[in-house]
Amino acid sequence: MSAIELTIAPRTRPVGNGEVLRLLPWRGRRMVGPFIFCDLFGPEQLAPGSGIDIDAHPHIGLATVSYLFEGRMVHRDSTGAVQTIEPGAVNWMTAGAAVAHTERSLPGDRPTARPHHGVQTWVALPAEAESGAAAFAHHPAGDLPADTYGGARVRVVVGESWGLRAPVAVASETLLAEIDLGTTGEATLAVDDAQHERAVLAIDGDLTLGGEPLPHEHLAVLTPGARPELAGRGRAIVLGGAPLGQRYIWWNFVHSDREVIEYAKAAWMAQEWPQIPGDMTPWIPLP
Repeated sequence: MSAIELTIAPRTRPVGNGEVLRLLPWRGRRMVGPFIFCDLFGPEQLAPGSGIDIDAHPHIGLATVSYLFEGRMVHRDSTGAVQTIEPGAVNWMTAGAAVAHTERSLPGDRPTARPHHGVQTWVALPAEAESGAAAFAHHPAGDLPADTYGGARVRVVVGESWGLRAPVAVASETLLAEIDLGTTGEATLAVDDAQHERAVLAIDGDLTLGGEPLPHEHLAVLTPGARPELAGRGRAIVLGGAPLGQRYIWWNFVHSDREVIEYAKAAWMAQEWPQIPGDMTPWIPLP
């Protein structure tokens, strides 16, 4: 039996004033553990005078997880949080019943050319939290645990695996980790099987998983219980956790109850919604 249940190829989607590569949701696999959404953006060089501008938009029933490899952005949301995220740090925003947020390049960065590369994921919340209070947490790169195994550098961003536990408070079993195999091609790492469901996203380089090539920017969903060896050169993200059951997703809304999503649509368009201090205009209407 193959250690890889299926491999998902990226699809290009417009977001803000740019494009991303979307891995989840996919028609053949809606979720991996609690992860219901996964976008990869970059690598790219932003030209002088340009910037990332994702205007005010809403969420319910999920937590967003932003993680950068290169570049930086400033996050603002309706809890009042204003936080610059830089490579290796993590922003965890809990939407709960309703939150709005923006993501933008910093004004001081726009005059110069700069790199932009990272991953944006959404984690569906368990039933007892999906209509709770919104919240925001930030952890700098130095707070996230890391170690080396078989020549591979492991950083656990969210959750617990390989004997490392991240400080991010989660609502259910969740794992997000960055794996760096370096450039020599000699490093190897067995993917931990502590989580119920797992997938490996190849970021760059020349990787194999369980002896099979893993093209960069592809997501390999693992067979339950398998511990395939990740080998080669480059970086990957491992994500997963415990499944939560049926979740519906429409635009930026995730919930176990479709009626709650319909209510959120109407509330957003009426702007009966928590406001982002100083950054609520322009806001993005329903698609």
